[in-house]
Amino acid sequence: MYSSHPVLGSPDFNAFLLSVGMVGMAEIFDKTWFVALVMAMRYEKNTVFWGCFAALLVHVFVAAAFGFSVSRLVAPRTLDFLAAGLYGTFAVLYAYDWLTTEQDSDLMAAGKEEVNSSVRNEDEQDEEATYGATKGSHAVEKPSVLGRVFVQCFMAVFIAEWGDRTQIAMIGIHASQPLVPVMLGSTLAFALLTLSAVLVGIFLGDRTLNESTVKAVCAVSFLFFMAMSVRDGLHARAGTQTTPQLPH
Repeated sequence: MYSSHPVLGSPDFNAFLLSVGMVGMAEIFDKTWFVALVMAMRYEKNTVFWGCFAALLVHVFVAAAFGFSVSRLVAPRTLDFLAAGLYGTFAVLYAYDWLTTEQDSDLMAAGKEEVNSSVRNEDEQDEEATYGATKGSHAVEKPSVLGRVFVQCFMAVFIAEWGDRTQIAMIGIHASQPLVPVMLGSTLAFALLTLSAVLVGIFLGDRTLNESTVKAVCAVSFLFFMAMSVRDGLHARAGTQTTPQLPH
């Protein structure tokens, strides 16, 4: 069993940047992003932000735990190639989405409709919070209402994130890259994404966005992440071949 893992080394800024970019591309305009957007259009924005971000932060630790466990069993150079295969698969999936998406499809409208259908039943019981968010920051919501909104946002995002592409990609990068920088990068990416969703929900809720273009950008981005992982794997293999292995 392999016991070495780059987690114990000094923070790797490249891993930090890679995790910010990868999580950002995997999560942007995902269902959890639209949950934050739609909730911000309905409820008090600060509560929505912290509820959604808290759920995503928990998933950072979940992915870190799974990734670290995998790294204890598999050699680092093998993990790099496995991560490359994972990112390549995502590139193919996004490319397929791009090819099969209608050219005039509006990603914003489709995403909001999907989330709206799952939260519509909560509207009546949360009428007070909706009224407060509509009136602006001068309105004061009851703590019980804000707590209910927080829990609703947390649970909606937490459940939606299980098993989706972002979580799988995060496990892969946590396994193949230094753990702490990746956790910090993932956390920053989730914070920025949640903030962007809340701001879009407040100020730009009626804008349109071409779904085909977004899928194409995601496909190209994951091809880039795949190439970087292949490069890391080749470098690790070259180092293994030229450097004697120390006993564990």
